[in-house]
Amino acid sequence: MTASSTPRLPRKPRRSMADDVRENKREEILAAAEALFFERGYAQTTVADIVAALGVTKPYLYYYFNGKDDIFEQLCWRASVACLTSMHTDAGDARPAGDRLQEGLHRLAVANIRYFRAGTFAYRETGALAAPFQARLRAMARVFHRELRDLLQQARDEGSIECGNLMLTSHAIGSVVGFMYTWYKPGGPIAQDDMADEITRILMNIAGFRQPTPKRRARTGANKDNP
Repeated sequence: MTASSTPRLPRKPRRSMADDVRENKREEILAAAEALFFERGYAQTTVADIVAALGVTKPYLYYYFNGKDDIFEQLCWRASVACLTSMHTDAGDARPAGDRLQEGLHRLAVANIRYFRAGTFAYRETGALAAPFQARLRAMARVFHRELRDLLQQARDEGSIECGNLMLTSHAIGSVVGFMYTWYKPGGPIAQDDMADEITRILMNIAGFRQPTPKRRARTGANKDNP
């Protein structure tokens, strides 16, 4: 096949300036609503509260969203997707299971830091979500724990971790990040990247990662023959 006859991949549609502006406006609404839902709860937050926080009118909000339910579900969904798909690895990934597990735990930590508010809505405000939406979230959570248990099993089999009951270990890992909202404060003394690394280290300890054996320093001089 000549260069001239090589099929070209379809180009991705270019985003227009109007698309960017629309996306920015949506994000502003989501951010304001997320803060209010987190602080006041779903039932105590109204559309009037959201538009007041933004300094806009109700028609402005309804231009971008169908209403409070729509905003709340979108916040829940994207936080849940980010957190609950963090342990997924491709079937063809040939790296050791311990490496894949560690990478997944880091993704889980990063996702829970980024979405520490909205990540709580699915279980703090379950009654505000429609039954079909709740079912989708439960299905995603089951996949998360299955993928995490599979990685734990593989890492244990290869000897990179030591852990007991896989189900309990999986839920213990989920509980650490699930309750971050009770103590995490953005802008605190620990930078987000450092926080993600530290949480990853804690999750690795729960998973039972083996610590590398320290290298013994070579003995020199007068100490060479001493015990």
